[in-house]
Amino acid sequence: MDKQNKKRILQRINLCSPDNYLVLDDGQRIAADCNCSLLDIEQIALEHSIVPARFKRNSLSFHEQLRLFRSRVAIIGCGGLGGRTAELLARLGVGHLILTDPDNFSESNLNRQIFCTLQTLGVNKVEVLAHEIEKINPALTCTQNINLFNKNSITGSDIVIDGLDSKEARIELSQLCQKRNIPMIHGAVKEWYGQAGIDQAPNKLISTLYPKTTGSKAPPKVLAMNVALIASLQTAEAIKILLGHNSTLQNNWLQTDLLHCEYNTIPLP
Repeated sequence: MDKQNKKRILQRINLCSPDNYLVLDDGQRIAADCNCSLLDIEQIALEHSIVPARFKRNSLSFHEQLRLFRSRVAIIGCGGLGGRTAELLARLGVGHLILTDPDNFSESNLNRQIFCTLQTLGVNKVEVLAHEIEKINPALTCTQNINLFNKNSITGSDIVIDGLDSKEARIELSQLCQKRNIPMIHGAVKEWYGQAGIDQAPNKLISTLYPKTTGSKAPPKVLAMNVALIASLQTAEAIKILLGHNSTLQNNWLQTDLLHCEYNTIPLP
């Protein structure tokens, strides 16, 4: 887009945003009139300290909101943890999500996976997530990958979210992320218990938690509130890294026990 068009669009945005917040209807109207995307409109707005109104109650500066807008997060595994994390990142304003999962929703997912409904049974998880989170954040860019993850699944991403439920796959993803120097936000759940942490080259969290690969076992029993908790922790850690905040979990990992309301931060060796 040339400077003249940007200037003209900015004038329209300023007229609609006397309080420095751009209402979605106005943004969409300007995009239609100027033959461009809502993403283009909101990027111009954020570059000039005008925040989309749906982010008005985020406790973030416009600089931070713009930083999230320009961020790319890859979510590998779009079921319980991955689906919840995708929803939260969309609401927070992350601009690009790369969604990877070859699986379709099944009836056993109804107890915990936020976008699994009677209407989405049998439908690929990535397709459903992309459709649903667009309703939350219409300027969001979604890259859909319904194949098993590979190096292309995380290409260009700033952060990778571990939404996997296989030790072997998780170890493989960790190795791939470390080769590319991309932080991986780990999360795992079982019954009332969960864990979360940041896997990166200096700490090697995954190789510490999963020192050996073993044969695949039956999927664990999982409670919905535990999934929501660990996904929220993963989202919080991703946002901290994207905004340049320090985290206790860069050198530790968190173990949770909702049954006894216990939370333990455990140092990495």
